Amino acid sequence: MNINRINFAVFLMPALAVLAGCGIPAGRVDPQSESRHLAIDNTKDILAMTEKFARSMLRTHQIANAEKPPTIAFAEVRNLSNRPMNTDMYLRQVRTNLIQNAGGKMIFLDRESSEAVLREREMKRSGEVTASEKKSLLGADFILTGNIDTIEHTIGRERRIYALYTFRLTDAESTAVVWEDNYEVALEGSSGDWYR
Repeated sequence: MNINRINFAVFLMPALAVLAGCGIPAGRVDPQSESRHLAIDNTKDILAMTEKFARSMLRTHQIANAEKPPTIAFAEVRNLSNRPMNTDMYLRQVRTNLIQNAGGKMIFLDRESSEAVLREREMKRSGEVTASEKKSLLGADFILTGNIDTIEHTIGRERRIYALYTFRLTDAESTAVVWEDNYEVALEGSSGDWYR
């Protein structure tokens, strides 16, 4: 049996929403709840987390009182857990949902396409292709980063994973942290279920 496949199956994090429909009888539980019988729904976790973060960020003084929407660049999501995870996929999900919930009050920068944008600008400026107007590349007012931490407990056949997602906005000029928030989720099931 492939150990990487086992590790991947055990790590049922909201970022891996595709697992929600795979029939794995593990359940998501509220960290504050004693219930062990809640159905797994990772899509709802992702949406709930990003909606919470968007609302929280919009209340931050530097964003709520800005004369124009501040620009935000996504740096990275660091996986500090002991389970493998596609953090690039997770960051894309977070970015998509934050953009949809920001209401135009924050501008998100696409650093992944910087090289393509620069090539296109050069072709426009050389007259190789048409251009409507010249624009300056936007600099980031804030950098958004995130960490994922997990704690695992196994008692007999029962396994529980507690995950903490922490995101923060850092001022791109001063390095001051202007906002930070977290989201908690717990997943549980029997050890045999997790290893299917």
